[in-house]
Amino acid sequence: MPRWDTVLCPVDFSEVSLHALHYATDLCRECGGHLALLHVVEPIVAPSDFSFGPMTLTEVEDTLVQRARSALEETAAKLALSGKVSTAVARGRASEEIVRTARETKASLIVIGTHGHTGISHVLLGSTAERVVRKAPCPVLTLRPDAG
Repeated sequence: MPRWDTVLCPVDFSEVSLHALHYATDLCRECGGHLALLHVVEPIVAPSDFSFGPMTLTEVEDTLVQRARSALEETAAKLALSGKVSTAVARGRASEEIVRTARETKASLIVIGTHGHTGISHVLLGSTAERVVRKAPCPVLTLRPDAG
């Protein structure tokens, strides 16, 4: 089995990303590697969560960043990888931030979930996972929602 020194796992807290996280955790346990968790808060075009009350979009993004930090730290604590887990929250386009973080952390592998979109929006926009595969500085393991 190859040595994966640093495994980067982007987490958006969807079922498929948590499945990818489980897989990445198992890889790190097997190889003794470091697991780097990343959540990306993308720029808000229009607020989709009005539970924040009256706030500017920057304030909403700041709140989302804080929520993501807390959720990532809670998630990392449950993984029991004895200190071999780090968490980060970035702002920007998800695929660009994942690739940037992979370079900065010298990731040896990215483990990412994919949603298997189809149709014209997929053709025009692609998916985050596809953009990461095209631009990543290291191997990328993609996992479909239905992958065992």
